[in-house]
Amino acid sequence: MNMKIILGANISANGKVLLGENPDHHAPDQATNSLMQMALQAGNLVIGRKTYDFIAQFPGGIKQMLPGAEVVIISSQPDYPADVPVIGSAKKAISYLAEKGFQDVAVGGGTEIYNLFLDQELVTDIYFNLIPVITGDGGVLGTASQVATRFHLAGSRVLDEGIVQLHLTRNPPDGGSL
Repeated sequence: MNMKIILGANISANGKVLLGENPDHHAPDQATNSLMQMALQAGNLVIGRKTYDFIAQFPGGIKQMLPGAEVVIISSQPDYPADVPVIGSAKKAISYLAEKGFQDVAVGGGTEIYNLFLDQELVTDIYFNLIPVITGDGGVLGTASQVATRFHLAGSRVLDEGIVQLHLTRNPPDGGSL
């Protein structure tokens, strides 16, 4: 079975990942809601420990934000106290969700988790919400020097508040054309 590995991220106009914990550049609700819808559609969400801790601050936490979704934390701390599965790698998280019958995997960040999937060339689809802000702070995607995965534009749409959402899909392994 070919699973879709879908990465969703809020990105600044100058290409930085907007970090949820940074008070200077919170993503607008419409952008965050579109990523939550992506996770609900997939039925799951893979996040890192810091992202989980950030979401846990809100009333109801992750279970209220994503009712019925299977949430998986990737962490090198297997004894991390969470009420959701804690798994040690991107590939193990994919296997875990495949065994549960999921056809898609939603990857919701943070930056380290995005890079785990990108650097191993596991991502098949990307949804970037481009937020019209320039920031000197934020995450960087694609940190492994050997990574050169090609994607093509599969679609775009304008969300509220001047946000453009790009949908990129991975080119075939033979490289395909841009």
